Amino acid sequence: RVAYMPQGLGRNLYATLSVFENVEFFARLFGQGREEREARIAELLQATGLAPFADRLAGNLSGGMKQKLGLCCALIHDPDLLILDEPTTGVDPLSRRQFWELIARIRARRPGMSVLVATAYMEEAARLDWLVAMSQGRVLATGTPPQLLEATGTRVLEDAFIAFLPEDQRAGHRSVVITPRVTGEGGVVEIEASGLTKRFGHFVAVDHVSFRIERGEIFGFLGSNGCGKTTTMKMLTGLLPASEGEARLFGQAIDPHDLDIRRRVGYMTQSFSLYDELTVRQNLVIHARLFGIRGDQVEARVEEMMERFGLAGVMDALPHALPLGVRQRLSLAVAMIHRPEMLILDEPTSGVDPVARDAFWRILIELSRRDNVTIFISTHFMNEAERCDRISLMCAGRVLVSDTPAAIVAARGAENLEEAFISHLEEAMAHDPPARADEDAQPPPAFSPPASASRAPWVLGLVRMLSYTRREALELIREPIRLALAAVGSILLMLVLGYG
Repeated sequence: RVAYMPQGLGRNLYATLSVFENVEFFARLFGQGREEREARIAELLQATGLAPFADRLAGNLSGGMKQKLGLCCALIHDPDLLILDEPTTGVDPLSRRQFWELIARIRARRPGMSVLVATAYMEEAARLDWLVAMSQGRVLATGTPPQLLEATGTRVLEDAFIAFLPEDQRAGHRSVVITPRVTGEGGVVEIEASGLTKRFGHFVAVDHVSFRIERGEIFGFLGSNGCGKTTTMKMLTGLLPASEGEARLFGQAIDPHDLDIRRRVGYMTQSFSLYDELTVRQNLVIHARLFGIRGDQVEARVEEMMERFGLAGVMDALPHALPLGVRQRLSLAVAMIHRPEMLILDEPTSGVDPVARDAFWRILIELSRRDNVTIFISTHFMNEAERCDRISLMCAGRVLVSDTPAAIVAARGAENLEEAFISHLEEAMAHDPPARADEDAQPPPAFSPPASASRAPWVLGLVRMLSYTRREALELIREPIRLALAAVGSILLMLVLGYG
């Protein structure tokens, strides 16, 4: 009677199985017969707009489509309680809106189903019926969104959440103030992309992207999931070669073998790129040595990063045991330990609470305005994008517009940046089948309880075992190397162990 959708894009999916095969696997796990299974799958795929992509591998879906598929897998057995653990973290605003519209349609058709949601997006929390504000494992407050706003005398939930925090957690918190950037005529261009293109076979991930970023500028990169933001960033750091076009850093063409240029750049990935088996101090030391900092300077540099990023109390802790906000600061410290002139940050604040996000941005603004560090950042948070000096909106590998946030909102006649962003995306996707599929989507039907619910436990156990066996077989067929190892590996082990 319970369904759980874990945190992370596609975490409950199997990348080498198709959309249909993923949902079918979960249906088989719950012992559904063929007719019942096919009816449920067809209705759910139609309701989520995934029916046209039934044969596409889950690993090839965009972030928003992965979340919709994950929801299908969670709903296949018609649960009474649906638990969603940060279902839209790392998902673009348009996909977030479509996801919550889908949830609303499901709830309208299934009023008896309860939905429990964990989210770091305050604008999402505002649409829920009842809220429980938590921090560090403790409940801070409960109530409806209007009740929480009234109790704190605030106008937005983000401010209400901060007001409910214990004094020691919000001590020193202040609103992020964007110091105006002082620029002279003809600012020095640090990053320049001209017709930058990346192809993977016949798929064009980045399509003739061009932009210029000046020294000390905070430049934001926004776009739908799978639009090519991360690929573009990897080309700018030399981690991926461009198929066409040119990228230049500090006025020089990018050469992945030019270590002098790479030492001038700090790169922070979505997954933080930390060594979980090493302590915080050891992570800082090893990255200092990797960037060629002299042995007699390593300890002083580590101490500098510890003080600057507030890591003094966790230097002997392992990264995986730290709160997300602290891991975020550690990852930025690792990226800054060699004092780069440029920072490239790929969605660094996904899943981080408002206080930690604001603290992170105060550091970025200080780096930009005081140290003149050039910052190129991708984000899905609109209030973060509004803090950038300029932003680019990207869709399907192409840059739609580049300008200041205020200019983009004004040119679109929108109320805010999120509305302007969604308007640009919808216009760009006007002739794209996925957009029409979402518009035509219908709510899933109110199924009767699965017939499998009355089966004996040992029968369901056998059915689940066969379901896992079938899934493993499908994955083996899709992965020739794994299939070869499975077929030949046992024989080789027998020979080695038998004959030495």
